[in-house]
Amino acid sequence: MSMRLLLFALLFSLTASTASAQQPPLFSPHIEHYSNGWIDWDNGLIFGTGRAYTDNNNQSRQKTLGAAQLVAAANIVKLASGLQLDDRRTLEKLGNGTFVLKLKAFLRYREHRREFAAQAQRPYAEITLVTPLNGIEGLTAQLLNQLKKHPLQWQKFPLPDLSQRPEKPDAPWLVIDGRNLAKTAAVEPGLFPKICASNGQTLYDLNRVHQSAMTQRGLARYVHSNASIEQILMAIKPQPPSWWALLNPVGKAWAEQRQRRPRYIVANAQQAKGMARTNLVISSTDATRLRQEDIASQILKNCRVIVITSAPVGGIEGRLSTPLLQL
Repeated sequence: MSMRLLLFALLFSLTASTASAQQPPLFSPHIEHYSNGWIDWDNGLIFGTGRAYTDNNNQSRQKTLGAAQLVAAANIVKLASGLQLDDRRTLEKLGNGTFVLKLKAFLRYREHRREFAAQAQRPYAEITLVTPLNGIEGLTAQLLNQLKKHPLQWQKFPLPDLSQRPEKPDAPWLVIDGRNLAKTAAVEPGLFPKICASNGQTLYDLNRVHQSAMTQRGLARYVHSNASIEQILMAIKPQPPSWWALLNPVGKAWAEQRQRRPRYIVANAQQAKGMARTNLVISSTDATRLRQEDIASQILKNCRVIVITSAPVGGIEGRLSTPLLQL
């Protein structure tokens, strides 16, 4: 191969790689903002913010920071208690409201951000803490551990992992597009949503997933996207390596990277059901496809579910109006 051809191939591959890197992501997180924090429903995180003033804490920087941290932790509990479990209940309604008292004991926090405004007219400290929804120490796993102690109150638990097959690197994700639903009927995020067929048959819920997958991922990720379904499918469609990719290592690596991109199965939501509209209804045709795919890859049993929600102008506003506590 001539030097000119080699240079052209390298230049073309680098240009393509740069263009690919500059493309905006297909999905952005669905975030609910509140006066005392926010909830990231894509990454599964609850953030609580607390502010405390030095004149309320003997002008002590250390005491002010400690007070701000206590307020942030209390605000995380407030946000967590309002989470929608399923289409009927929030977490604060479990056990006639007694379950919320246990939250503070098993929530795990880490510091996300801190600020000490010493030069402000009224000096203050502001701390934001974060706690995970997913993972072994996440809220969902801890919640189910507590519910297992009171099975008559809940009765819905994930499957044991005895029959779970190892996930393949190219295992697909189900993407349910809920953007076509009217604002008054839009889907709402929940910890334990269901997916049903239009004939009423349940395809996906807490009773039908593997425990380790549910602990790791949660039952669904909630995201936004400006891409159309056609653009999403085109962005993930495997492309055969071109001649330049076969002629140089840079182009070949880029082509191999494209082949490893996630595989999605896309379905349109026909309806969001339930008192809190956490349950999604899809067509009978999509339901049949999902049953077949679940047999092949356990896409549902492994909780590989993404829900695209509608994003109103100005962002997602939280359902709670709890004021920011101050100490």
